[in-house]
Amino acid sequence: MQAGSAGLNGLIANIYEAALAPALWTNFLQTFAAHFNSPSSMLWAIDFGTQSVEIDPGSNDLAAFHGLDPAAMASFASYYAQRNVWIENPALHQEGRVVVSSALFPDSRLKQTEYYNDWLRQQDVFYSSAAVVEKRNDRSFNVTLARSERAGAYTPEELQGIAVLMPHLQTGIALHRRLHRLDALAQASVGVLETIPFGIVLLDERGQVLHANSSAVALVRTSRLLHLVEGSAVRARQPADDALLQRHLHSAMQTGKRRPGGAGGTVRLRGIDGAQLQVLVAPLPAWSSPFGQRSTAAIFLSDPRTLIGSLAGMLQALYGMTPAEARLTEAMVNGLTPQEFADRQQISLHTVRTQFKAAAARVGTNRQAELVRIVLTGPAVLRWGEQHGNA
Repeated sequence: MQAGSAGLNGLIANIYEAALAPALWTNFLQTFAAHFNSPSSMLWAIDFGTQSVEIDPGSNDLAAFHGLDPAAMASFASYYAQRNVWIENPALHQEGRVVVSSALFPDSRLKQTEYYNDWLRQQDVFYSSAAVVEKRNDRSFNVTLARSERAGAYTPEELQGIAVLMPHLQTGIALHRRLHRLDALAQASVGVLETIPFGIVLLDERGQVLHANSSAVALVRTSRLLHLVEGSAVRARQPADDALLQRHLHSAMQTGKRRPGGAGGTVRLRGIDGAQLQVLVAPLPAWSSPFGQRSTAAIFLSDPRTLIGSLAGMLQALYGMTPAEARLTEAMVNGLTPQEFADRQQISLHTVRTQFKAAAARVGTNRQAELVRIVLTGPAVLRWGEQHGNA
């Protein structure tokens, strides 16, 4: 074993670096093995119930190995793990303990086993030691060292060194898994946003862009009516429009922070070239960002001249709206005002307002912006995306 606490301190640093950057686990294993005079090491899981192991670095769970031939590891996973005499007794594998092969199975009998003669000997392995990082029911996760008979059994000093690393391994692995889950949630959340046929921009507590789906990026690029850059504030190109937009953003973000605020609002942006962009600002008091930061508000973008159809039937099925109420709600989601919808349908504004009150009541609100927000973040729009190829 390499002498001194400096070596262990370096290994501890390697653990936390790998927890934050999973590609570095292999580097840790290499340094870990060298420190304890071992040519090979592994991060792997054992399922005692099924007598199976997880050693594939490409798997969803954490797994890695160093100093072992990939073909040999494949044969270990498919066959020899079931002949591994060192994992025959799950009771000997206790969470937080360092275990040695000699205590798991007598050295005097090891050379009589199929596991040794057909696998261990081929890898020039006779002794092993492992940190049992966690043990849950029939499943354990280990960080293992292995070396030849010539190198000798692991000494008490070496085992004490592994024990010093144990709490850091447990913390590092737990951190890795938490970050892995957050990343998976982030990917799933972003995937959902990409199925929605409207532009969606999530804002953090400072009002800066946390995430914008591809529809939002495309609408901003083609209309050139908004300034939209990740990590920056959203601004309208025209000063008068921007002043109104900022008021809506401020009120929505205050509500999203659980402070006295407002419901946001809508802004219709128009360019001199005829481009239009309907902007709905809404608070998100119940949302958390998939990236570990709170999303306090959302901006929904649409082009009123390019209507997204096919929502009306889903609105009727999901919310129990009448056909007229569903058509009106669909129009509002597309950015039309009540007056514009009345003109298109050649009905009175009074009739539109009556239909709106009924439609809004079905989703539990009485505000136009809130009705649109609920629909945009609800199952009707998500199912629209599924049925239309994630447009």
